[in-house]
Amino acid sequence: RFERKWDFESVRLALDDYERHLQYVLDHLQRGDNKHSTDAKDLFANIHPSKAKCFETHRLLSSSTVSKAARALTRSRMDTPLLSRRIRDMERLVGKIGWTPITEELSYRLLEANGKAGNVRRTLALLELRRSRGYPPREQENAKYKGANPHLVPGEKEFLHAITSIQSAQLPLRRSRNIYLHESTFSESALDNPTRYLDAILINMSKRGVPLRPDMAARMLDCYASTGRTGRAIHYFYKVRRDPVEDDGTYIPGPHPTHLGKEGLEDWKTEKRGEGVTRVLATEVSENVSRGLDGDESKEDGELGLKGLDDDDSETQSSMPTQSNRRSKIRMAMQPLPPFHKIPSSVKGVPLIRNRYQPITNEGPSKANETSSDEVQNKTMTKYEWELDRDWSLALTAAFAFADSLTHGACGHDPIELDIVGWNILIKACCRRGAIHRALKILNETMPQKGVEPDTYSYNTILAALARVGDTRYLQEYLIGMTNKGVKVDKYTAQAMVDGFLNVGDIQGATSLVQDIFNQHDTLPPYTSHLKIIEFALANGLIFEAKRHVYFIQQLWKWQPSQHHDEKFCQLMEETKRNPKLSREAVLKLFRYFGEDLSDQDFF
Repeated sequence: RFERKWDFESVRLALDDYERHLQYVLDHLQRGDNKHSTDAKDLFANIHPSKAKCFETHRLLSSSTVSKAARALTRSRMDTPLLSRRIRDMERLVGKIGWTPITEELSYRLLEANGKAGNVRRTLALLELRRSRGYPPREQENAKYKGANPHLVPGEKEFLHAITSIQSAQLPLRRSRNIYLHESTFSESALDNPTRYLDAILINMSKRGVPLRPDMAARMLDCYASTGRTGRAIHYFYKVRRDPVEDDGTYIPGPHPTHLGKEGLEDWKTEKRGEGVTRVLATEVSENVSRGLDGDESKEDGELGLKGLDDDDSETQSSMPTQSNRRSKIRMAMQPLPPFHKIPSSVKGVPLIRNRYQPITNEGPSKANETSSDEVQNKTMTKYEWELDRDWSLALTAAFAFADSLTHGACGHDPIELDIVGWNILIKACCRRGAIHRALKILNETMPQKGVEPDTYSYNTILAALARVGDTRYLQEYLIGMTNKGVKVDKYTAQAMVDGFLNVGDIQGATSLVQDIFNQHDTLPPYTSHLKIIEFALANGLIFEAKRHVYFIQQLWKWQPSQHHDEKFCQLMEETKRNPKLSREAVLKLFRYFGEDLSDQDFF
């Protein structure tokens, strides 16, 4: 049952066929005169020329069949919005026919399907229905199955579906949150602040005798950290540009002054050729690719969208990117660094004028502040005090208020103490809302006071947040503090460090950092970080820096285990050596994409 591979396409076809049958039954009842009958034989008479099929139609509407259809929906691998529409359509059809009774099994399957689909209010309504009818809370099915959740106790499964419904409804915020809008502008349906729904779940748990444990409390708190990052938590460090390449393969570095017109542009090209700054790019043709980004597309951080090129692309395209049927050269235009108030190491302990993003100087506030009549707006405070303010983030304030209520006993439950997972989620929520100082306060003071030692996830969350604002000073300090306390450094630690250094354009530092972490901690970042370093170097014209990291990758190819290496590290190295994205062919293709080439002398 659990070992077989699901044929998702067959599941979808079966569901489509089932909905067509339901629609056919509904149309028959709306046309007939016996729609008020309670007898299946009278209700479905003349629905089909075959009398046997007329009498068997009620099986389509039995609670057992509808339960199986709802369960199949959750296993059809549909996108969340489509799943939400399909389950609502099926419930609407069954409800209009009005012959299917809601049983314990059917109510649970509808609860599960609506939970995964993100239909929060429908999920909570079904939860209340099960309570009012006295249905006992469901235990985890097949607890002995190897894929079962070991952290769930009997009775928590259906409440986990309710929490899942909130996080599924928050999916649009995670995917495409508008970082330029304040969170107060989001509608209630966006569930940026899910407190009221979490309270409803807690009340239902209390009335049905299911105790609240720290693990379930952490899952509830995670709803506050599942809404994506706000504009205060990220910064756009660069833009990707495409510079045209001349017909003879000559590339003139730098932005082209197209505003000068055609004649002015030709004069500029002639001048640059005379200065000797042009160079001829590699012209080799590989089996694919012209994939990349458009010239003006901004990227927050991460890859340039150039690595991982599939092998099934067109074999007739040049390895150089094209634009309007012309070859073009990828170039990275670095943006200004974030304002000082976004960088924790720059603003630590510095008094700020609220909502004005500028420090207090020796001369005092600016004239604009002196003439302001609003004393609240001119109130001076530290960044940490500002992040504590309710106006910084209402959802973050609600998250801490909800966590505090759990420790005092909320909605009829006994008081609990947050465990390491709960505190890590609060740190994550702070980092997603740009309240990094508040997250650091939890890491450095609150958790030790509560007797909870930060773990790798705690530090990695902080490091990832610092990387997104380019705070390399704090990145280095907290990496040192992490290692001094004996906290394990893993691949996500290295990834966060690499991202932070690359965001500020320190490609040399990123390469050195990867080598140092490998030598000192026996760990490597994900393979995407290696490709990202090479992409940044090539896009910024640092050819030798890109080759330098290629040399390091070649050292990984030739690595041999010793008696001092454990089995897990040896497995990591073998997987890295066999990774096709880090092979010689992949590296050559990546260089050719940027118009560069590697010779045999560049390989050992």
